[in-house]
Amino acid sequence: MRVPGPLDGYRVVEIAEGVAGPYAAMSLGDAGADVVKIEPPQGDRSRGWAPSLDDDSPVFRTLNRSKRGIVLDWSSQRDVETARRLLAQTDVAIVDKFGLPEALRWERLDAPGLVYCAISGFGPQGPWSGRPASEIGTQMASEATSSLGNLGEPPVRHGSDIGSVFAANNAIQAICAALYARDDSDPSNPSGGQRVEVSLFGSLIAMRSTLWVALSNPDEWWGFHLDSYVKPPDHGYQCRDLPIYFSLARIRGEAFESLIDELGMDWAREHPDYEKLRTDGAGGAGRYAAELKPLWERGFANFNADQVMEIVERHGGWAFPMHDYERLSKDPQVEAVGAILEMEQSDGSVMCQVAPPWDFEGTPVSTPTRPAPRLGEHQSEVLGELAARS
Repeated sequence: MRVPGPLDGYRVVEIAEGVAGPYAAMSLGDAGADVVKIEPPQGDRSRGWAPSLDDDSPVFRTLNRSKRGIVLDWSSQRDVETARRLLAQTDVAIVDKFGLPEALRWERLDAPGLVYCAISGFGPQGPWSGRPASEIGTQMASEATSSLGNLGEPPVRHGSDIGSVFAANNAIQAICAALYARDDSDPSNPSGGQRVEVSLFGSLIAMRSTLWVALSNPDEWWGFHLDSYVKPPDHGYQCRDLPIYFSLARIRGEAFESLIDELGMDWAREHPDYEKLRTDGAGGAGRYAAELKPLWERGFANFNADQVMEIVERHGGWAFPMHDYERLSKDPQVEAVGAILEMEQSDGSVMCQVAPPWDFEGTPVSTPTRPAPRLGEHQSEVLGELAARS
C-alpha cells in the first residue's frame, strides 16, 4: 500500500512544456499531489527531444512522471472552457506565459482559491518581459556564464539546465508558501489564492547573490567565490589514477608537516613557494591554488586517488573524487542516498531515472506515483472526474 505524500490531497494542473514548468509539476507530483498535465494535440515539444525511446523521449519521461495527462486544443472554445472549469476546481496551476489563451490568464479566471504560478524567461515587467526565452539565452543575459571558461575567450554555457531547474525549484517553494498562506488563513474557506511569478532570468541572478555581494576591489578578488571570474577551469588534482578535489581546511603546524612527510613531499620544503604551500590552508580553493597546483600534483602522482583522500582526511582536511557520469553512477554513495530509481513505464519497460532529492520521515514517498503519461492517456478519467465534481 502506498503511503500518501506530504502534498496528498492537493490538485495541480500543469499547462507547460520543456523543462521548468514540467520539472516543478513533477516535483509536486513526486511529493504526493494529484497532477494533471494538459498538452496540445501535437504533445509537449520535449516528447520529440533526442534520443528517441519507443517514439518518446527519455527527457520527457523523466520530467513528466507522477502526472496524469490529457489533450486540449486551444483553437477549440469548448476545450478552453474545459480548462477553465478544471482550473476552478484545482489548488495550483503551473503555466507557461507564452502561447497561453487569454481566457486562461490569471486575471480572466474565476478561481479565488487558485495558486497560479506563471513561469517565464524574463518576468512580467520591464523591456524584456515580452521576449521569448531559452535556457542558453537567459544564462548569457544573466551573467551566469562569467565564471566558466577562460578569461578573454567566448562564454561557455553551464552543462545542466540550471536556469530552468532553479526556476522550477523557486516555483515549488513559492507555490508551497502560497498554499500555506491560503490554508492558514481559513482552511474551511480557501479563497486566498494568488498569482506567483517566477522567471529563469531572476532565478539565475539569485544564484549569483553570494558572489555579487562580495565584489569590491578587483585587485582583491581572491577566494573560490570571487576569483572564478579570472581563474581557468578547474580540472582537479591528478593522482596516479584519477583526479580529486581537496581542501586542507585548518591543517597547520605539525599536522601539515606530517602530511607533507606522508605524501613523500620532503623536496617541497626547499621550494621557494613552500611558505605559500604551508599557509594557504584552503588547498584547492586557496588564493595561490593555481601556482601551487604543480607541487601538489607532483606529490599526488605517487598515490591513487583513494590513498590521497584517506591521507588528507586523516590529517584533518577533506577530499573528494572528481567524478564523471560513469564513475558517479557506480559510487556506493549514490546507492546509499537512493539517487537513482528504476521505474516501470507505461509500455512495461523499466527505465532508470534520478529520484526525488528528499526523504520525508513522517510522510514517506518511496517512489514517484506513476510513469509519464502517453499522449491523452487519462482523458476519460480526468474529464469524468471533472464532470462528477461540477
